[in-house]
Amino acid sequence: MKILIVDDDPVIVKALATRLSKDGYDVVSTTDPNQALESLKEDKFDLIISDIIMPYMSGIELVTEIKKHGGDTPIILISALDQKELILTAFEMGAKDFVVKPINMDELSLRITKYEAQN
Repeated sequence: MKILIVDDDPVIVKALATRLSKDGYDVVSTTDPNQALESLKEDKFDLIISDIIMPYMSGIELVTEIKKHGGDTPIILISALDQKELILTAFEMGAKDFVVKPINMDELSLRITKYEAQN
């Protein structure tokens, strides 16, 4: 399973990439949402994990861009903001799941397994 990680915090990107790689996933990561869009043009991913609050482009805007161009890759959004309205907007735009920071890696792994079973 190939996973794209997008978060403006390089520490979070490294932690997620390291853990998911150890779990046996093929991981590509970036701190730049625009680079994530470029990666999606060049490669196919089975799952995207993205922060919501990022400079230049929010995770919700990223979801919108992906969906606008016909992308059907499941997207899990992560955020320290556990705001109901924000989460509902994310789902309306096409996100499939939401995880609150700080990320419980065991919980995230269980959620990833759900999407892995769909592939």
